[in-house]
Amino acid sequence: MTGALITVGVNTLAFYLISEMVPGFDVKSKKTAFLMAIAYSFLAALAWLVALPLSITLAFVFAILAFIPLIGPLLSGAGLFITTFGLLFGISFGLLLLIDRIMDDFNMRSKTVAVIASVMLGLLGVLMRVFLG
Repeated sequence: MTGALITVGVNTLAFYLISEMVPGFDVKSKKTAFLMAIAYSFLAALAWLVALPLSITLAFVFAILAFIPLIGPLLSGAGLFITTFGLLFGISFGLLLLIDRIMDDFNMRSKTVAVIASVMLGLLGVLMRVFLG
């Protein structure tokens, strides 16, 4: 329960800050950012459950590739980061497009804005997983 509250709080702050930093990512108010964070957090948790088998499969493939002499050292540290970031980026991109269609007080001007925001949310998600577990 505490983890969910922290996630919603961090996502609320993230949406508000992204709206301040990225032109075209328009969040009308802090209340809208909070409602977005609740919807995003809930939908992301559901999407992550669906993506978990893919994540495990990719981690297994990276573990096998780690035994290849030239590729192994490159993947040994970055494999988990790349897998987690890639999945979080894809989930974030899809959810932002969905939330943009659902909520009237939130607007993204283009898919490029969604890509930029998804990169920021993906990096934030990786950092949260590293520091919060």
